[in-house]
Amino acid sequence: SVCSFAEPTAMLSTVRNFFGRAEDLTPTPSQQPKVQNVKAEDYATPQKYLDGAEIPSYYQFQSNMVADEDLKPGMCRNVDVDKRLTVPTRTHLRFLVTATDVLHSFSVPSLGIKMDGTPGRVGRIHCFIQREGVFYGQCSELCGSLHGFMPICIEAVSPEMYAAHAKKWYKD
Repeated sequence: SVCSFAEPTAMLSTVRNFFGRAEDLTPTPSQQPKVQNVKAEDYATPQKYLDGAEIPSYYQFQSNMVADEDLKPGMCRNVDVDKRLTVPTRTHLRFLVTATDVLHSFSVPSLGIKMDGTPGRVGRIHCFIQREGVFYGQCSELCGSLHGFMPICIEAVSPEMYAAHAKKWYKD
């Protein structure tokens, strides 16, 4: 049997025809991409962020565990707090974690985040919450006598509800 090979250009045109592109694939000068400089200011800010309060990028508060005598129906014992951390859903979040006295560990297993808080250092962890809900965690470091009483409660709400929340809490 005699084996013959086709010319390389003929083989290439056969492949082009097979994929539906028989014409030459090199772009003509009119098809060259147009290059221009773009700045962040050139993109319009969505109206939902312009309505209402300007959302700050930093917020600090103290949250304490709810005592047994203050529990209301539906609250979880030893994990509910008096002031929940409210965050928006469908938004990239960055938590900055540190400590002032001893080692702590910011841990919320249902969100898959755990970060050690070390005095004198700032740790950073990113999170993206897709659904609304309440997520519980706790300090998971043996940090002292009240270690078992350091719950973390994160409430994820819609971006619109968060903007209303920010307007209420971030006036100062």
